[in-house]
Amino acid sequence: MADRLQELLHQKALLNEQAAWLEREIIAEQARIGAFPEPAPKAPAELPPDGPLPDVSMTPPAVDANANAILEQYRSSPRSLQQEVRRGCFLYFFGALALLGLVVAVIYLTHHGK
Repeated sequence: MADRLQELLHQKALLNEQAAWLEREIIAEQARIGAFPEPAPKAPAELPPDGPLPDVSMTPPAVDANANAILEQYRSSPRSLQQEVRRGCFLYFFGALALLGLVVAVIYLTHHGK
């Protein structure tokens, strides 16, 4: 169980490092097009290979709020999702039924004439 926890913490640290890299790239691109002045680049955090992992449990609240705002923008109600799924299932069912009827009609018409 401790190995899984260590692996999850390690993955979280890697994701935070990737997010920091992405933020640096965005800032650099904004500076390139003249949107913002370019800040001094930060060195990526090095993880010790066999040592304890750094404490990465603290996430900036601004990042959480921004992520939640983006998620809310694309979230749909469970009721409408259920209705869309039901409509899709009926559409596939009747489409398959029509295709089956067409195949049976073609087989009947080709073999009935003999």
